[in-house]
Amino acid sequence: MNFRRNLLLFAVILSPIFLAVPASAQDFYWSSASTRSLGLAGVYVPSSTDAIGALSTNPAGLTYLSSPTLDLSMSAIFARGSFTNSANTNSPMTTSPGVIPYGAFGMPLGKRFSVGLGFAPDLVSVSDWKYVDAPGFAGVTYGLQENKSAILAGRAMVGVSYAISHRLSVGVTAGADYNSNTLHAPYIFQSQPTLAGAKTLLDLHTYGTGWNMSVGAMFAPTKKLDVGVAWKSQTVIVTNGLATGDASALFTALGANAPSTFTYNASVKNILPQSANGNLAWHVNPRWTLVFQTDWVNWSNAFVNLPVTLTNGTNATINAVAGSSTLVDGVPLNWKDQYSFHGGVERLLTESTSIRFGYAHGNSPVPDGTLTPMTSAIMTNQISTGFAYHMGRSRFDIGYAFDPTSQQQVQQSNLLFSEYNNSSVRLGLQSLSLGYSFQF
Repeated sequence: MNFRRNLLLFAVILSPIFLAVPASAQDFYWSSASTRSLGLAGVYVPSSTDAIGALSTNPAGLTYLSSPTLDLSMSAIFARGSFTNSANTNSPMTTSPGVIPYGAFGMPLGKRFSVGLGFAPDLVSVSDWKYVDAPGFAGVTYGLQENKSAILAGRAMVGVSYAISHRLSVGVTAGADYNSNTLHAPYIFQSQPTLAGAKTLLDLHTYGTGWNMSVGAMFAPTKKLDVGVAWKSQTVIVTNGLATGDASALFTALGANAPSTFTYNASVKNILPQSANGNLAWHVNPRWTLVFQTDWVNWSNAFVNLPVTLTNGTNATINAVAGSSTLVDGVPLNWKDQYSFHGGVERLLTESTSIRFGYAHGNSPVPDGTLTPMTSAIMTNQISTGFAYHMGRSRFDIGYAFDPTSQQQVQQSNLLFSEYNNSSVRLGLQSLSLGYSFQF
């Protein structure tokens, strides 16, 4: 119980920092968190100083730690984007740059066992836009509004690895995901029987914790090759909190002369997907290393529908129309599985410096039919570079990634009342990461 309380407290402290981070496809669901990996376009390469990469990507990599290691990172993300529909032309994204701190500690225990613990982002999606609400059912519109959505998950994890031989090692982690959800926007009910299509202003905040695990293996068939495979389980998180709002435009359109504000207890169920990855590092010679990785994220069994349950409603008119003070709704998502491919090269310049380059490509998991600016994880390409400097027991890393602007269009939306018909979203991203590790 003390562990869970401490996890929740730590996550609440970090929430204001997370809330400034925009959504993207490559970085929406974090398969690797190390600065070295960012410079290599997301490829994890096991090393003697990368505890955070091992815990977040492949726990068998803990075996490569040569001594107790403290590994700290901080990532800053900068987004640009625009949205066009029947009521807006190139309305810009208003998200501010955000900073994410995280870190890990790992160490060998004897000749075969290694352990680690740390905290890292697991899923980061924040979209903050300001655009005109297009008319919907009965011509209801709330005019110019902030449209903000945030689904955030930070993972506290412990891991252990075991060296079966000098060539083969295996590892496992156990993780606790703290999840927060925020929605501040005009909300259209999608499946609630009596209110489907009705639109109201909604401000929702929920919080909760879920549990997951990962397993991995690393194999070195020769001194020049490192081959790894890893899998992370699905995470089911039921979050609880509060929802408030105002249905004034809807009441006016329907001629209802009654108080329009409301409050509910809110519950949102999130499912974070299972994922798998395979990677290869070829140490061509002491100065050159070529790396490759492929990732699979099982969105099709996770982001299918976003269930929202509102209870103990305070507005008598809404309760009378719905026949209950409880509203159960679901937002269709129907995301597709995502497959991404990453490649990179690392060049040792001197005994203490090295440089990295990488490229990644993946499909957008968001179908056109459910795309909105607040679910626009549509990035498909990434170009990256990085630099490392060793000084005694310390290692300093910097990584930079550029995601060119992607555009996705909606012809016929599957969301009710067609407010996103004939719309388009454009989104681009830049990321900067700083890392520091110290071997005791």
